[in-house]
Amino acid sequence: MVKEGKLNEKLIILVNCLLLCTSLIFSQVVVTNKIDSKNKLKEKDVILEKELELGGGLKDGGYKFEFIRSFRVDEAENIYVIDFKARKLLKFDKQGKLAWAQGKFGQGPGEFQLPSGIELGKNNMLLLYDLGNKRISYYSREGELKEEISTASQPILHRIDDDSKGDLYGTLSLAEEAKRIRSFNKFDQKLNIVREIYKGEIKLLPNEVNFYPLIIHFRIRSDDLITYANSWEYVIYLANGNGEVKKIIRNKYKPVKYTEADKKREFEEQYGGRTLPPELKFIFPDYYPPIEHLLLDDQDNIFVRTYERTKDGAHYYDYFDAEGRYIASFPMKETIFCIRGDRFYTLEEDEEGYQKIVRYRYRLKLR
Repeated sequence: MVKEGKLNEKLIILVNCLLLCTSLIFSQVVVTNKIDSKNKLKEKDVILEKELELGGGLKDGGYKFEFIRSFRVDEAENIYVIDFKARKLLKFDKQGKLAWAQGKFGQGPGEFQLPSGIELGKNNMLLLYDLGNKRISYYSREGELKEEISTASQPILHRIDDDSKGDLYGTLSLAEEAKRIRSFNKFDQKLNIVREIYKGEIKLLPNEVNFYPLIIHFRIRSDDLITYANSWEYVIYLANGNGEVKKIIRNKYKPVKYTEADKKREFEEQYGGRTLPPELKFIFPDYYPPIEHLLLDDQDNIFVRTYERTKDGAHYYDYFDAEGRYIASFPMKETIFCIRGDRFYTLEEDEEGYQKIVRYRYRLKLR
């Protein structure tokens, strides 16, 4: 009887494990898309109406940016900008008028060294990540410094954002002897890792330089679900704050060939005229990664900037609805930073090379 009881216990445990695994499998919704030429729009199908230019050379006066690192747009169409070289956080209203400016170079409260990223954070605040000072600064939308959190415990933190509850999420990198590791994690307020949500590895020796390293892109939706993807796999995941994957969006696509001409051009752009150590070995891919950048609009629709281009150099963006269903691909010469309603916010340069933020009202002629 004892042996039979133990056998029954093992059977019960096994059945429970199978039920748990089955529930996990079937709790994940899988969406499969095919990205092909049938849904590819032409440049004439992208209708852009320019509404605002902010920055540029501004011969007739206005604000001249030194170097825009990042910017975000809130629901009232206010624009928040990190001017990296000026070490300033700036707010402009819907009409492009400067509302306030905060920051200067330094290590004290409200001072910046390497301001690297900005997000619309918890409780209607702004989250600013300063890589040089190793801290997160929270500002009110009126420009008042509210809180600072040290990130010194995570010196290799690349990007950080929070959800509506103030939980922090970010990506880390780690170099080992023969590989590079990127991980996407949830942190507590002291930047301790609460949960590793995703990890990717790539083989790489210490003397090797990968021209297209693995990048983990992520965005936090309005409902606090996390959208993330590995740049080398065209698979987009939707997970909750516990890291439980709720939806997998798999996309079948045609890879873009990385040519010898691409290699020469990009090497010259990055290293032209520089004397490099002879032991360095550069690793070039056979194909471009499928994802260059990932964006969400204010309705949680997904936009993926790819390396596929038109003959005149415009990049294709793949457009998915909030459920992950592929809608269309459209070309844009300009780099889109933010999308709000029917407006694109792009970062461009004028004819003199000065940066400017441009707001367009857009319409896509879908087939």
